[in-house]
Amino acid sequence: MRLAPLALVLLTVGASAQPATLAGRVLGSDGAPLPGAAVVVEGTARGAAAGADGRFEIAGLDAGPAEVVATLLGYAPARQRVTLLAGETAEVEVVLLETTLDAGEVVVTARETLTGRGTLDVPGSGHYVGPRVIERVGGGDIHRVLREVPGVTIQEEDGYGLRPNVGLRGSGAERSSAITLMEDGVLIAPAPYAAPAAYYFPSVGRMDGVEVRTGAGQIKYGPATTGGALNLLAARIPEGAEARGEVVLGPNDQRTLHARAGASTPSAGWLGGLGVGAVLEVRSDDVDGFKTITGPSGSALLAPNGDPYETGFDKLDVFGRVRLATRPEAAVFQSLTLTAGQTDEVSDETYLGLAAADFEATPYARYAGSRYDRMDADHEALRARHVAVFSDRLDLTTTLYRNAFARNWYKLDKVSAGGGSVGVASILDDPETYAGELVAVRGEGAGSLYVKANNRSYLSRGVQTVAGLRLGTPARGALVEAGLRVHADEMDRFQWVDEYAAAAGQTVIVAEGTPGTDSNRIESAEAVAGFVQADIQLGALAVTPGARFESVRLRREDFGTADPERTGADLSVRENTVSALIPGLGAVLDVGRGWRLFGGLHRGFAPPDSRPETDPESSVNAEAGVRFGGEAVEVQAALYHTAYRNLLGSDLAAAGGGGTTDQFNGGRVDATGAEVGVSADLARLGGAADVAVPVRVAYTYTDGRFQNAFESDFDAWGTVAVGDELPYQARHRLYVRAGVERGGWAVALLANAVSDMRAVAGQGAIPESERIPAHAVLDVVAEAPLPGGLALTGRVVNLTDETYVVARRPAGLRPGLPRTATIGLRVRIGR
Repeated sequence: MRLAPLALVLLTVGASAQPATLAGRVLGSDGAPLPGAAVVVEGTARGAAAGADGRFEIAGLDAGPAEVVATLLGYAPARQRVTLLAGETAEVEVVLLETTLDAGEVVVTARETLTGRGTLDVPGSGHYVGPRVIERVGGGDIHRVLREVPGVTIQEEDGYGLRPNVGLRGSGAERSSAITLMEDGVLIAPAPYAAPAAYYFPSVGRMDGVEVRTGAGQIKYGPATTGGALNLLAARIPEGAEARGEVVLGPNDQRTLHARAGASTPSAGWLGGLGVGAVLEVRSDDVDGFKTITGPSGSALLAPNGDPYETGFDKLDVFGRVRLATRPEAAVFQSLTLTAGQTDEVSDETYLGLAAADFEATPYARYAGSRYDRMDADHEALRARHVAVFSDRLDLTTTLYRNAFARNWYKLDKVSAGGGSVGVASILDDPETYAGELVAVRGEGAGSLYVKANNRSYLSRGVQTVAGLRLGTPARGALVEAGLRVHADEMDRFQWVDEYAAAAGQTVIVAEGTPGTDSNRIESAEAVAGFVQADIQLGALAVTPGARFESVRLRREDFGTADPERTGADLSVRENTVSALIPGLGAVLDVGRGWRLFGGLHRGFAPPDSRPETDPESSVNAEAGVRFGGEAVEVQAALYHTAYRNLLGSDLAAAGGGGTTDQFNGGRVDATGAEVGVSADLARLGGAADVAVPVRVAYTYTDGRFQNAFESDFDAWGTVAVGDELPYQARHRLYVRAGVERGGWAVALLANAVSDMRAVAGQGAIPESERIPAHAVLDVVAEAPLPGGLALTGRVVNLTDETYVVARRPAGLRPGLPRTATIGLRVRIGR
């Protein structure tokens, strides 16, 4: 039913022209370069920030007439017409005149982004992945997009990127709970304070950009400031009219339908001269899955309708926003942007992996005991953002937001083979001791299967406001920002367990659980946070001092499993209140010829849980690095050291734990690392103008070790000795993307290599039962122009069909995606 309306939208999308490149400089009236000026091609999502010498470059544009728009705070916007030729680079020079009027939408963009779509002058490490890279290399998988960024820790889980586990600079990756996750600069995790380890991550396939900020400059975001912040940039309202669409087909009935349309005008007569714009986007991702649920004979297990059980997912995203704005020359520029999004997901996923011997024999099989495992989830997001630009020196941005998330992951939890029940993680960790239970899980013998309905609902809402004050001049002045956030969130766990009897490959439900009889509690948090930060420009030196304050009250109301009606007869309550001052200082020095040195020092913080004995995460973080921005080469390299005074770990079922979500004090940990990111066009370096040879290299070195000994109930830590390495931290990660582009044709090879990882803290040689072996995976992506302006796309993931382990948690070994080839058709219209 979903395919028909999407197909109709796609059929309305027209043609695009051949790719071209726009380059040039942005100068002031005195001929001096204007670094940081934003340059966009009107009617597209293509843009760039001018470097220290005023130069910019925008690749991947449609050939034909175009209008270039350059903006910079304190200057009047400038427009210039240019003709773009296929496979060629057009050079322009744009001059901006100083003015007391402000381009208000520049402020809007700045408030929604972490890097301003440029990273040269960011106080600390910062990376931006643009729409072209997301479109070509991502394929809807956030893990593949984030490989472009050094310093990111990734643990795959399902092969499709549906369950992201992302960490930054040695932080834990479990459910992306140790980072600050945002969409358009707004907290997007279902309960970022009370329960950050949730099961929602925005769909990267509908994003225009991905930003990662680490170092001292990211403390203004929070609440987690140790590793850093990850921000996803949703669809922008275009200037003029624009539409695009894509269809992708692949094996296992894989199909993606994606459509976006938007338009805007700076002055609508029917609105009294107000500017108005809107964008609407729909994306559907469906696949039957690459794993096979097998029965006692080893063949595919059939559902009652005679079809094999599916192991894939069905996901629908609907997103839209509307903006009203005064004209830019108004005495006070104002805009109001309303954003709404909804995600509906049904995925036949499980926590159940494979025992080592079974993985060796049939890595893409799934045990019969997981046949009923399914996640049903819905997410709704609402945002209202008001921007007021009182002058070229003062602006105020206020955002109201509300996120609601409900999900029920119905999945096998425990098994009994005549004795007591045993958790699935324990069975697969020790298949010899629990041989009877493993036989029942395989569907080869009798036993009781306990399938838990992990039913939870989340609610997050708040208001945040940021004021910006500009002092002095761009060369010698400061942007002072002050922000305040009032936030509340909660997680309501209302779970139950159903019992099935398994025998002779068949299962029959014997006892339906009563909702609320397994887990019946509410976790909630109320937080007030504020920050003050100044970007001070002193000629070639930029200094960014700042401080953040967090005050959080966390509360758990446990009604007990014997009181599903929640009468309060068995109610227990616990609370934990914490506050923290989080200072930071960053600096960037322009040493000339495109080179910059940067460094910083800041405090790391993350809120604890509601147990009074749990302390907040605390750390001291230092970094030093160098950047280079040239016409054909960009480099960023950094060294960092994170000294945890108290590392937090969570008891998550996703991490192989009991699923209580209680947090554990891990004490002192030192994490040291190096990050190198290089982007270059080898053809331009060699003087070629009619072809592009883009190359991207991202390397990450991480060494994280405990500095104190302790006993932990957290399975991934266990008995810890001084010097033990952190689990799920690969020492080395290397990613290389190299391609050739000419006249609309493009092909690229993507290589990703990861060294051995530990599943449990330890040191020395990794025991085989705790090792996630090193692996290297090759992908190929290609694009070819077709008559009428269409583009044919192709992708082969895991070109060599490497069989590799991505994790030993939540329960048992889990494989990466096998070789998968897809083909697609992409279309676009717009000025």
